[in-house]
Amino acid sequence: MKLKVMGVMNVTPNSFSDPSETFTSDTLSNRLEFLKNFDAIDIGCESTAPMNHSIPWGNEWERWQMVLPFLKNVRGVISADTYHPETIFELVKYWEDHKLPSTLMWNDVSGKFDESVKDFLKTGRDYVFCHNLSPRRELSGRHMEYVNPQMDLVAYFHSYRHPQVIFDPCLGFSKTFEQNWEILSGFSDLQKKLNHTRWLVGFSRKSFLKKKYGVEERDKLDELHVQEIKKLLHTAVGELWVRTHRPELIQN
Repeated sequence: MKLKVMGVMNVTPNSFSDPSETFTSDTLSNRLEFLKNFDAIDIGCESTAPMNHSIPWGNEWERWQMVLPFLKNVRGVISADTYHPETIFELVKYWEDHKLPSTLMWNDVSGKFDESVKDFLKTGRDYVFCHNLSPRRELSGRHMEYVNPQMDLVAYFHSYRHPQVIFDPCLGFSKTFEQNWEILSGFSDLQKKLNHTRWLVGFSRKSFLKKKYGVEERDKLDELHVQEIKKLLHTAVGELWVRTHRPELIQN
């Protein structure tokens, strides 16, 4: 099992996990300086929490403008957490025009393996394919309105095995409380059934974690997340990316 640690950077005013966050040159620079010590930095400029409305890609792109100047000396992997194809292809162009030293990855929460995804894969970059049952990209944040009691992740993912594709069961999205914990307890079996070696899990500060343990306090939630991740690492195989708000706790 090869562990990859991905730190989260939310550049949104309405994040579910990082509420009341403010962004200045200093806060952005300091966060990036810290996160560059890990395998990847996952940058999100739109919240997909169910209580928030979707925004046009142009608004999301404006938020990216705050971050991009700070990436010129960042190496490793930059994961763009967006469901907007317009945004990801603007980022591809920016990476090529400015010859950024980092590698761009698309973390696409939409669950839509469409033509834009196929075009992105042609660039040779990695793509995170998420389980989200929302019928359209612009409804990605409404995922809890689309829950299937007969969830079948094997059927969902099986046609999309590709060397550049990383499967993400997308815990907390389009799932009941019970389904989230079923995925975690049966994760190694899921890996074996699909015979796919590249996976991502990200559930730090998720509501199903809070509900199980009856905890709201952030530091305690982060500790519980590490506890669950360690259980997962005992049986997981292949390449496993762990997306987390506290990457230092996973790496240690």
